Amino acid sequence: MNKNLISLPFFVLFIIGCQQNVAPSSDSAPIAESEVTNDQFESATLVQNQVEAIAVEKELTAFEKLTLNLIERGEQALSAQRLLTPEEDNANLYFQAALGRDPRNFRATQGIANIVEVYTSWAWASAVGRDYKQADRYLGLARSVNPEDPLIEEMTVQIRDLKTRRTEEAQYRVRQATTANSNDKTAGQNEEESVQKGVYTLPETLFSLSDEEIINKVQPIIDEVAKTEQSIAIYWPNDKEARLIYQIINSRIPEFRVRAMTFRQADHTVELQQD
Repeated sequence: MNKNLISLPFFVLFIIGCQQNVAPSSDSAPIAESEVTNDQFESATLVQNQVEAIAVEKELTAFEKLTLNLIERGEQALSAQRLLTPEEDNANLYFQAALGRDPRNFRATQGIANIVEVYTSWAWASAVGRDYKQADRYLGLARSVNPEDPLIEEMTVQIRDLKTRRTEEAQYRVRQATTANSNDKTAGQNEEESVQKGVYTLPETLFSLSDEEIINKVQPIIDEVAKTEQSIAIYWPNDKEARLIYQIINSRIPEFRVRAMTFRQADHTVELQQD
């Protein structure tokens, strides 16, 4: 038998025994770098990032603390409607100070927009109440807060349109009243001329009026006929309505029977006849 084949099992057993007798020790040789890179390096990096994040967070909190305090004071002042006064304690002061520290701060920007919205709403309410001077004052205050806010220009146009529309309506009413007065004056002149001639013009819509109004319109004829005992001629487009006019006149003059003739014409007049 070959000596090499005999000695090989003994060599293997010797190696195994040596490995079992070797105890782990903290003084052992360092582990290869390739065995620690994946776990230990990643853990160390994570811890370092967390430490840096905490440090940054503490720094931002210290910076933002005053900004946050300014915003909260601004919101309290806005709620109390201390918009621009008092000078040392108002919403605009606090929000502007916050934006000076943090120009992109959303809450501070929204706070400024809210102040403008309040002033423009007050301007509209004043304009609706026809106090245009006060409305202009509120718009001026809104511009002092943020002249670039588009809501200010929108409200300015809206108020100007309201004022223009009201002015045009007032002018229209004046023209209507002037026309009505002119018509009344002309009608009065015509009525006076008609009375002088013994001719009374009645409304075309006479019988759409109330009974009391009909009597009022016919009463001047009744009074004149009762005084002069003249006969009358009724010129009316509707025979039935013409007879009603006669009945009204005759029934209110009990002293004598009124003599009358009716003519189917669209004149709507009653004329006293010379006997």
